[in-house]
Formats: sequence, structure tokens, C-alpha cells
Amino acid sequence: MQRNVIVVLGVALLALVFAMNTLFIVRQDRQAIVLRFREYQRVINAPGADQPGVYFKIPFVDSVVDFDRKIIGLTLEGQEIAASDQQYLVVDAVVRWRIEDPRLFYRSAITEEVGRSRLETFARSAMGRALGSATSNDIISGRRAELMQTIESDLNAAAATALGVHVIDVRIRQADLPPETQERVYERMRSERAQVAGRIRAEGERAAVVIRATAQEQAEQTRGEGDAQRARIFARAYGRDPEFAAFYRSMRAYETALDQGTPIVVPPDSDFFRYMQRRNGGG
Repeated sequence: MQRNVIVVLGVALLALVFAMNTLFIVRQDRQAIVLRFREYQRVINAPGADQPGVYFKIPFVDSVVDFDRKIIGLTLEGQEIAASDQQYLVVDAVVRWRIEDPRLFYRSAITEEVGRSRLETFARSAMGRALGSATSNDIISGRRAELMQTIESDLNAAAATALGVHVIDVRIRQADLPPETQERVYERMRSERAQVAGRIRAEGERAAVVIRATAQEQAEQTRGEGDAQRARIFARAYGRDPEFAAFYRSMRAYETALDQGTPIVVPPDSDFFRYMQRRNGGG
């Protein structure tokens, strides 16, 4: 009896091992290729191929290699780029990609890790070519969107043929100056801004001088016109009443000559006071 139990358990174990090596599952987010003695047989759940589910293979003869079917992210950090204006930049970027041809991907890279490493090499080369032909200002802000599209197209051309992958998007996350050159560039920027500020101040001072000179000239002209008008009015008034003119001139002389608190000695019969000696002012 005990021997029969052992036999049954042995058969069950062999059946389990056989089943485990016969059946395999391909999830919806994975894609697989079936190999027979390391030679390609078929692909499962790749774009345009079979759907996910449970599949059979020949035990101990067929092997299954699966890859991710989702979009995969690749981060590129700290790549130094020499722009066309000889300015060095440290660029960080992100590449989003997907395996489109698992057979070619396996033949070229075997594993996802190796494929990722090769794609990173292609991406850094494409970035160097695209960014090396642009100025630092274009990379930082001016033409960044256009440059990212150029990198994506260049990378797709290389990766599709060599790895069987499709690059969906390339994004430059950051483009900065290397730490050792930042302070030198900032100092140059400060110097340039100081020169611009000095030029603006000088232009403002020149404009102020012109404005003041023009205003002074206009004031002198207005004052001269006023004095001329005043002289004409006085001349007409003096011509109409010479006696009043003499009186007015005497009053102005008194106002000018006799300051407040200043003693002055003048003979009473002086012509200076003749209007004070005459009650009616000579009228």
C-alpha cells in the first residue's frame, strides 16, 4: 500500500513537472517569443500577433523569452554637450520607447537590460549630433522643441533598424552650465548688464541736458517776449500821460532805493522827493 502511494506521488510529481514545462502564460502587459533549440519559432502578443493567454510548448525543447509590452522610460543624466558656440552644457533627458519587434530585439540584445544600454548609447549619440549643431541659447530655450523632435527622428531611425524598438518621445528635462563655468558666465552677464545700465543712464543724462537747455531757451524767449510786451504797454502809458510816467518812475525809485531799515539822508528840496512835497503829486 505504501509503495502504491509513493508511485502515485511520483507520477503526480512528474505530471506537474511536465505540465509546468508544457504550459506557459503570457500576460496582457508582456510579449513573448518561443525558441526551439535557441531558434526562433513564433511571437505571442506582439503588435499584430497572437493575444495573451495560456499556450503550449514542447517540454525541455522549447523555451520562452518574454519582454515588456508597455511604454518604457529611459533617463539620461549628466551628458556634457558642446554647443556650436563652444559653450558646454550638462543636459538631462528622458526617452520613452516600446519594443515593436521582439524577434529583432532578442536577436540584437537578448535581454531588456542590454537593449536599454544599447538604446542609451544611440540616444546619447543622437543628442550629441542634434545639440552640437545648435547654440546654447537654442538648447536652453530658443529651439528646444525643434531639437527634441530632431533627436527623436534620428534615434528612431537607428533604434528601429538595430533593436526593433519605437521611440515615442524624447524630452530634454534640464540644460545647465557646468558648475565650474557658472560663476564665470554669471559674472560676464552682470558685467554686460552693468554696461547696458551705464549706457542707459548716460543717454538719460544727455536727454536731461537737452530738455533743460530747451526749457531754459524757451523760458528766456518767453521772458523776453514778456519784457517786450511790458515795455510796449509802458511806452503807450507814458505817451498818454507823461506826468503819470514820471510819478511811476519816482515810486519805483523810492521802492528800489529805500530798503526797509536803511537810513538815508536827502535834502528836503531834492528832486527825489518832489512828489512828496506836492500834495497832489504835481497834478
